[in-house]
Amino acid sequence: MDLAADRRVRIACDVFAAWSSGDADAPERFFTPDAVLSDTASGRFEGWPAIREFFAAGLARWKGLVLVPDELWVNDHGVAVHYEMSATVSDPAVYGPEYVGRQWHVEVMSYLRFRGDQVCYEVDVHDRGARARSLGLEPWRGAPPQPDPFRPPLPTWE
Repeated sequence: MDLAADRRVRIACDVFAAWSSGDADAPERFFTPDAVLSDTASGRFEGWPAIREFFAAGLARWKGLVLVPDELWVNDHGVAVHYEMSATVSDPAVYGPEYVGRQWHVEVMSYLRFRGDQVCYEVDVHDRGARARSLGLEPWRGAPPQPDPFRPPLPTWE
């Protein structure tokens, strides 16, 4: 991997650590002010203030949000990331009071496009119903997802 690609991978890992911090302001330094976040399950958010508002609303609904990258791919413009997103249900209005305190898990693919050392575009691709299915609320079609036994270990950054 060349130095530019290595730098983008490090920044991508920092972005996901910021998303996992529980602080709605933590990701801001990694995004351009006019960045766009396009989430297939939730919509399109243009500019950091709109992205922050969307993220803060998610933090209010889901406690302990964690995004754990396990594979990254690099091209000349950005980084694609596969990760598991998980959180704990904290709002009884979402799935009912009996699900408060239960944790859901979802596989996600994201692509981060860079302008310099900042993300100018992030697209997150995941299934809107996967959270409910991971809680057992909707039936799976086919077999439930299983961990990939062939996935190589993620590099460590020191």
